[in-house]
Amino acid sequence: MSRFLRSSLVSNRTSATEVLKIDLPVNPLSHIIITLDGYQMTDETTLAEFLAFVNEIEVSHRGTTIIDLQSEDLAGLMTYLYRSGPVTTQCITTDNLARTLGLIIPFGRKPYDPSECFPGSKKGELTLSLDLTALGTSIDNGLLNVETVEILDATPSHYLKSVMQTISAPGATGDNDFDLPIGNDIVALNIRMTTFPGASSSAYGVETAKILVDNVEHGYASARDEALVTDMIFRMAAKITNMLLQADIIPDNTVWLDFDPLSNNEYLLQTAGKSSVKARFNMGVDEATYVTVIERVSV
Repeated sequence: MSRFLRSSLVSNRTSATEVLKIDLPVNPLSHIIITLDGYQMTDETTLAEFLAFVNEIEVSHRGTTIIDLQSEDLAGLMTYLYRSGPVTTQCITTDNLARTLGLIIPFGRKPYDPSECFPGSKKGELTLSLDLTALGTSIDNGLLNVETVEILDATPSHYLKSVMQTISAPGATGDNDFDLPIGNDIVALNIRMTTFPGASSSAYGVETAKILVDNVEHGYASARDEALVTDMIFRMAAKITNMLLQADIIPDNTVWLDFDPLSNNEYLLQTAGKSSVKARFNMGVDEATYVTVIERVSV
């Protein structure tokens, strides 16, 4: 029978503009919990405003990157894995109302899974780095907390690696290819766009997407963004909040290319031994795109 241990690494730290580096525990690690707390200024603090205070989250093991995400991409990853957006408390327009945002940094597709978590390490080998901006634009008296969940005596066979790549604007609309990492099974791609349909515009930064393995279409031969938005029902509710300022879907500018739709490894994108694995985006707008590659790494 497995046992877990939940511990506090950072307790009620006053929010500041800083890069905070933290040594993580040595036992197998299921996930990290980050919370931001404070009193909202006048109006309801939106999820986007909360996320703006966390610029980048990075976890590395002996210099190798395991997690490297902007907060918006972490929100997309959480929604994909847990079928719900990040929790924000007290979604009410009240001045000085106490609010909390919770973020989870995952090392497995399911929390508390002894078979898929980050394996045990030596003291100082596994580190968390948080690039933070002081709460203060829409939140007063900001506080930061960090906790971890270890799975004692676990012997995982895999862990999750999630790294965001910034795909530069190609210089024109139309097809834009970029290489995906080779070696591990790919669980999904989290695609975050700058341009998403809004007032008087139905434009997507990425209009269609496909995957090419050794120059052969694989899984996604042509997927339109409108249809990928429709697919989000498999991973989240169409609308999970009902305050005016949070009436859009969360995340509102992100779609997924999902290779684990049954959550049982049946369709994982296997890249080991391949010469080329690429994503091809047909760009509706000449702009940068943010792609998080979620990989299942063998221990």
